[in-house]
Parts: sequence; C-alpha cells; structure tokens
Amino acid sequence: MLTQRRMTRPWITIPVNQRKVYFSLCIIKYFLNIISPNNNMKAKVDALLAAYPSIDVTAMGFPRGWESEPLWQ
Repeated sequence: MLTQRRMTRPWITIPVNQRKVYFSLCIIKYFLNIISPNNNMKAKVDALLAAYPSIDVTAMGFPRGWESEPLWQ
C-alpha cells in the first residue's frame, strides 16, 4: 500500500490531474528547485506560454492561479 509522504519543500496546493502536462512540469520544477534553487524555469514557462497564446493551458492541466502556487514562487 502506498502512502503519500509530506513534501519537504514547497509544493502545489491546488488539486490537479496527475495525468496532465502541468503535473509533470511541477515534478520537474520541484526537483530543479532542489538541484538549482535559483533556476529560471518559471520565466521559461511564462515565455513559452506567451509565445503561443493559442495553446489551451486548461487542457494541459494548468489550474487557475497556478502562478501563485508555493512551488512556482
């Protein structure tokens, strides 16, 4: 039986679909924050989404207010 462990660093607080791209990006960001605390992944995601405004981020699993999540601060 699997039990969920507490995250030792900031994580997402809004429930999300774990099968969507956003959740995978969160996992990458979580580990990147450990490996390289001053990384610029948030800026790169922002730039990518700005470059392709027709992309449906909701379909990718991005919840409303994702930018305010502790993980992305």
